[in-house]
Amino acid sequence: MHDTQPTLQHLIHALLERDPPRAKSLCVTLLGDAIEPHGGSIWLSHLIELVTPLGINERLLRTSVFRLVAQDWLQSERHGRRSLYRLSEHGKELTRQASGRIYEGSPPQWQGDWTLVVLPRFGNGSLSKRSEVRRELIWAGFGAIAPGIFALPRNQTAPAHKVLSKLKLSAKALVLGAHEMNQGKGLLISDLIAQCWDLEGVAQQYRNFSETFGPMLTAIDNGMRPSQAYALRALTLHEWRRIVLHDPQLPRQMLPQDWPGHAARELCGVLYWRVFDLAEAHLDEVLGQDPLHYQTLQPYVHERFGGRNKSSRSQAAA
Repeated sequence: MHDTQPTLQHLIHALLERDPPRAKSLCVTLLGDAIEPHGGSIWLSHLIELVTPLGINERLLRTSVFRLVAQDWLQSERHGRRSLYRLSEHGKELTRQASGRIYEGSPPQWQGDWTLVVLPRFGNGSLSKRSEVRRELIWAGFGAIAPGIFALPRNQTAPAHKVLSKLKLSAKALVLGAHEMNQGKGLLISDLIAQCWDLEGVAQQYRNFSETFGPMLTAIDNGMRPSQAYALRALTLHEWRRIVLHDPQLPRQMLPQDWPGHAARELCGVLYWRVFDLAEAHLDEVLGQDPLHYQTLQPYVHERFGGRNKSSRSQAAA
């Protein structure tokens, strides 16, 4: 009966046909997840070799890295006719900010603390500026609870200040720490969840993730090649990153008990570690001939998704 199950290669091919990754976003995923822990540098020719099996052709990749350099995500070095790429300092900072949301998720405990950003009106041309800061704050997980007032249920003052500094609005906005005082006596910010955050949209993305990658976890039991393990790791992280960076990651106390993000994160962690060693073998084969730029894997990687041991225990329990 098991012969009727889709093979891993079939599932990967079907995913690439149905939802091909965007080149720029995929580059950022690969640089942050796979290249940065090995020293952070990669030759353009090697990057082409890594993304080609994922549906990105050379011309599209070259255009994408050019734009990422122009947007200060990447920096490049010319070595004769060859180009070496790495995350810029700005790109590294954005990657560090995203890593907690990607690999760790929300803290298990929440003490009821909120971060508020208040934007008074600030002069001519303020409408476009307010739209820009709104977009940046919502990307960082904040919800708009009233015109010009944004809230997030944990201490996120540092990311808020970074957004305001980036847009040169630090002197024109209030960043406040808060605790609700209406317990049992009136409206709570948590009562506004449906108004402030599109949780149903995020929930559906998590359900789709589990429906897509759950069968792949089953398929790898029949074996996989290092190139397939690498492709699956890249595609899993690419899709996961796309979802969680639009998830405000509210505390568990504010989410329904059957929140699909919990099961999706569990699946992502198990799948990540199941393919990790073979994926690394593929990276070693493609990049390992240049030890000056492809360095030994940094140990911090082993803490991702709660660590390899936690993932193994979760799989055994399932």
